[in-house]
Amino acid sequence: MENPYKIKIQFKQLNLEDIHENLLDDFQRYQKITKRWNNGNWEILDYAAVDDWNIAEKSERVKRLYTVLSATNQSEKGYIFGAYANSRLVGFSTILSHKFGSQLQYVKLRSLHVSLDYRHCGIGKKLFKLTIAKAREINAERLYISANSAYETQQFYLQLGCTDATEIDKLTAQQDPLDRQMEYII
Repeated sequence: MENPYKIKIQFKQLNLEDIHENLLDDFQRYQKITKRWNNGNWEILDYAAVDDWNIAEKSERVKRLYTVLSATNQSEKGYIFGAYANSRLVGFSTILSHKFGSQLQYVKLRSLHVSLDYRHCGIGKKLFKLTIAKAREINAERLYISANSAYETQQFYLQLGCTDATEIDKLTAQQDPLDRQMEYII
């Protein structure tokens, strides 16, 4: 699908000045989940849920974005890429710069979200490519992804060439036990 509004999408790496309390006010995180991958067997199961952010959750996300750019603690510091339609943020990805794994081969994709009204027009794929380029720039070998168990989310990452992680980050897996732990080899 192409951009429904015929608006040129602009992509950029965000800095602290781009993060403000109203950044996600018009962002539509809404995702209706009807099928999900069952952790372990990776079989598709019927499932009924809605994933969305209320005002408080949007505010918390903005705080997390600010923390990524302002952190002095290396494990929380990273980079954010944004996709803008006019001045509205319609997609973003976050990569943490802290390396981990048995050979320090991983950096973590902390988030990748596209607003509901701008999905299926290549924004997520472009944000992923920008994230991979940054991971390459900071000499990471693999991008670690804790992917939501929703079928559509899993398919998105699989189509980009992601596979099951060869090493599991136990803390991440414990925090989101339904997520599929994946990686992308850079």
